[in-house]
Amino acid sequence: MIEKIKKLVFTSYKPSYEFLAFYRIFFSLYLLWMGISNADWVSYIPASAMQPPISILSFTDTVPASWFFTVCYYGMYLCLLLILIGFKPRGFAITYMVIYLITSNYAFSFGKIDHTFVYALPIVVMAFSPWNTTYSFFPEPEKETDILSRSWPMFLLSMFLGFGIFTAGLAKILGGWLNTDIQSTQIFFYQYRYGVGWHDLMSDTFDKINSRFFWEFLDYSTVIFESVFIIAFLKPKFFRLMILITLFFHLNVLLMFNIAFTYAVGFYALFIPTRVLPSTFKMKIKNFLQAVFRPNYKLLGIAFVILYFLLIIFFDCNAINYIFNQFFSLFGSAYASSLIILGGSFLFGGYLFIRSLRSISDKKGYK
Repeated sequence: MIEKIKKLVFTSYKPSYEFLAFYRIFFSLYLLWMGISNADWVSYIPASAMQPPISILSFTDTVPASWFFTVCYYGMYLCLLLILIGFKPRGFAITYMVIYLITSNYAFSFGKIDHTFVYALPIVVMAFSPWNTTYSFFPEPEKETDILSRSWPMFLLSMFLGFGIFTAGLAKILGGWLNTDIQSTQIFFYQYRYGVGWHDLMSDTFDKINSRFFWEFLDYSTVIFESVFIIAFLKPKFFRLMILITLFFHLNVLLMFNIAFTYAVGFYALFIPTRVLPSTFKMKIKNFLQAVFRPNYKLLGIAFVILYFLLIIFFDCNAINYIFNQFFSLFGSAYASSLIILGGSFLFGGYLFIRSLRSISDKKGYK
């Protein structure tokens, strides 16, 4: 079993150089759209209130000054912009993650610890893949070791994601979600609807459902779905199917609880099965990116970074975030962006799943 897993690490995924470069561009843009939180509020809280989790901050009770968090804030934006244009993306990806972990540790020392950091992992793990050989103003030459490094970062991330979702299922099992005397999903639903006051979207519809079987079905299906992830990463095709189910799960959580997991979509996009995409669509994307990201345009790339960075510093305007938010505001709903992104991702995933089934059917028919 161990030998099989060792082999899978380097053979499970075989993404093209073009897809890896596309993901570098896509994910850096995605993080820019999601925005970066400025943790300078931490500097105004008394150090006596600092209760850090077990981490690098466990050995200090010093709270940095406001300027430290401001430098980190702008530094993270600069890292993302340089990754986007392909200027030493590995070094700046590592720098980004180090700054992210430090500032997050301080933020977590005074409040709730969240798990959004998991969905930022691709920026640093994929930095060790050959994602800068093309579609870059500063492309790097291909290497013999690229054959191995194209696969293991994706496999590692699939394992991280699978284990993370599995722990959610394990916690539910230990917490009694499989106890038929109570319906845990319904309890949580009532807590969010009546306790927190989140009752938009389809909350009214679910509130009218009094079927014990329905709520118990949600308890068991959720636990089973999350627990299966502990082995899903061993089969890339099955893992991609589980990603599709996860998008459906997130969409239902949004409709029922009004909780959005849009930040996870950037992670899931790494596992798009590009082989089933229409060739004409792939060619259009390829031609566009080749036309924009050309080495002889590197001065334009640097100029873009400088202008964008100055826009953030002097006007506190993250242009990509602003443009997308303005677009979603046209729909007149606070949930427009979440519904469009999660719903669109699920429909796109379903479309790719159907195409993959047709591909298998065509191969069988040809034989």
